[in-house]
Amino acid sequence: MNKHRYTPERIVDERLTFSIPLYQRLFAWEDSQVEGLLFDLKRHFENNGEESPYYIGMLSCIANNGYDLIDGQQRLTVTTLMGIVLKKYAEEWDDFLNGGERLNFTARSHDKEYLRRKIKGDKTEIINEKMENGIRCISNFMEHSGNFSSDDERESYARNVYKNLSFFFSELPPYYASHPSSLNKYFEAMNITGKGLEQHEILKVELLKGQNNQEHLTRIWNLVADMSRPIIRKSQDETEEEYLKKYETAINSCRDKDFDAVVDSNKKQLDNEDNTEIGAIEPERHTFNHDNNDDSDRALISFPELLMMVYDIYCDLNGSYSFYREELLNVYKEHKIDDIPDFYHQLLFYRLLLDYYIIHKEGEGTVNKYTLTFGEGTARKQVEQYQSMLYVAQTPFYNWIKPILIKLHNEGVDSSETLLKWLKDIDDNELHKKLKALDDMTYDKGIDRYWFWRLDYYLWERREEYFPDKADQEIVSTYTFHANRSIEHLHPQHQTNNTEWSEADIHSFGNLAMISQSFNSEQSDDPVQVKFARIAEQASTHSLQSLKLFRMYLDAKKNPEGWTQKAKNDHQKKMYDLLKQSYIR
Repeated sequence: MNKHRYTPERIVDERLTFSIPLYQRLFAWEDSQVEGLLFDLKRHFENNGEESPYYIGMLSCIANNGYDLIDGQQRLTVTTLMGIVLKKYAEEWDDFLNGGERLNFTARSHDKEYLRRKIKGDKTEIINEKMENGIRCISNFMEHSGNFSSDDERESYARNVYKNLSFFFSELPPYYASHPSSLNKYFEAMNITGKGLEQHEILKVELLKGQNNQEHLTRIWNLVADMSRPIIRKSQDETEEEYLKKYETAINSCRDKDFDAVVDSNKKQLDNEDNTEIGAIEPERHTFNHDNNDDSDRALISFPELLMMVYDIYCDLNGSYSFYREELLNVYKEHKIDDIPDFYHQLLFYRLLLDYYIIHKEGEGTVNKYTLTFGEGTARKQVEQYQSMLYVAQTPFYNWIKPILIKLHNEGVDSSETLLKWLKDIDDNELHKKLKALDDMTYDKGIDRYWFWRLDYYLWERREEYFPDKADQEIVSTYTFHANRSIEHLHPQHQTNNTEWSEADIHSFGNLAMISQSFNSEQSDDPVQVKFARIAEQASTHSLQSLKLFRMYLDAKKNPEGWTQKAKNDHQKKMYDLLKQSYIR
């Protein structure tokens, strides 16, 4: 993996060539965009020094006798237009232009010929109006509007752009060229909900502009941005107690505003990870993972979501649904941050709190286990399960992770019991303030699925009371929450081979449970005896999909004939009473 910046100079050194596929749109930059870039470059070098990288964005490519440019053709085209003008002031731009062979337009012979002639200085009757306007705008900037006082300044500017205009470089698998669905998947990963990689990479550049301590801030960003693993890693010879102590020390350092101590303690990790030097920003040329296992495979939220949340907290924006649908860069434009270093420090603080006090996922594919770093004993497991319940219930992260992290940031917590109380208080007082009336918790009235997950949590927490048999307790103790969404009628809606129940009884809360769609399809309208056999199999393998369903099975005495309307009503009363009791502490 090459961690060097991809500048025009580096592209020349590595002899890279690029082709723009036919399906890519034509060059579309307006004069104002070209001028904006030119002036921004000039200000950047004046404010940050001539060796300071200026990041213009991403080049996403597929290797194909050079590289097919999948994303970034607008940026690379404007760089080529700049080279046509800037070669007058710095001859190394001729090497970048490469006689017109650096950038090729697949099946667009007119555009290719136009650029080739412009690069060589030949007259041409072929005109690409947008490119022509771009060249004219760049020439005017260098001669007039850029306000250079001498040709020496123009030469310095041209060389600085050659050496420091920088791209991120992402190389995609070759088979993407013939698999449009894979390309769509890539672009979804790059720009999901308006907050993809491009957005936060650009924000990183914007935040660092003009900062004197860029290396320190970049170390923080690099630590925080990798959500696929914890900031603080556990070594093989380290005890659990020693590992937890490292997190507590780091969090306390943040409380004491000694952020350097946290960064320095992870310096070796940062420096040795790929044996690369950390500069102001170090974009990487990397291969995109077809499996789309992004950074949220471990964390409950992605880095852009963490960034939005900390932005929300830091600027006291009280963001809710509409805020988190906003594009990150729009938020930045509307709510500027005055103290950039302090924002970075708070970003580090909140990431440590997320690592330590919020569950993370372990496992592959759809089989996940949720694990908490903080705490010990029974209360720790209760926190794990309660957070798992909120997560699989698709409770928006900003409705529960945000308030719990704010409280942790402001107060700290001394035990898992206290953390659990805070979670329940947020859920009961903010998210689900009141239990629905039993008559409204029916299938035909669209029962909120949250109540099934909540009920399963309290059945698990109070398993000694609700599952008095020791063997059943052992089965229930290993229960893992899943993002099940299908509602199962234990007594089926189509009642062939079953006794006749009324529609009200069939759709009532007592006859319902939450299971996976695949299991629901398997159950379908099978008779109760077949469904009971499947529940018994799940119990024997400790793979229950619903504790309520297991309790229904037990309330029927494990006998299909035992699931009567009376058994259903008794079960319904017990379960509803448990939900009512869950609000009393």
